[in-house]
Amino acid sequence: MDLSACIPRDKHDTDAVQRAAAAIRAEPRKIAPVLPELLEWLQDANWPVAKPLAACLRNAGPELLPPLRRILNGKDGPWKYWVIELLAAQLPPDLLAGVRPDLARLARAPTTNDRIEEVHLAARAVLAAASA
Repeated sequence: MDLSACIPRDKHDTDAVQRAAAAIRAEPRKIAPVLPELLEWLQDANWPVAKPLAACLRNAGPELLPPLRRILNGKDGPWKYWVIELLAAQLPPDLLAGVRPDLARLARAPTTNDRIEEVHLAARAVLAAASA
């Protein structure tokens, strides 16, 4: 499969999301090269592709962790917020463990921008739910 077909062309391209989900179901490791581009579509939960894409990305395996951690350690507060809300909150325990230190840092020592975007609150909620 041509992995570029899995990347939405626009915010309404749910067919690409279905192709990404099928690729992840078939062989999660093969989607790794396009994970950073797929994660870009989680920048706004109002985009029609965001929620279904997050639902399939949670099954992408450990290859998801490096690009996800880059976002959580980046400067884009809104993107961090939506990645936490849409994806981190739904990760299986083994993958959540891989971002737990980043979430703990965001919860404990948010930047000014992270506070404005309520990233710290989203991180705290995910950590609390994981501890329950």
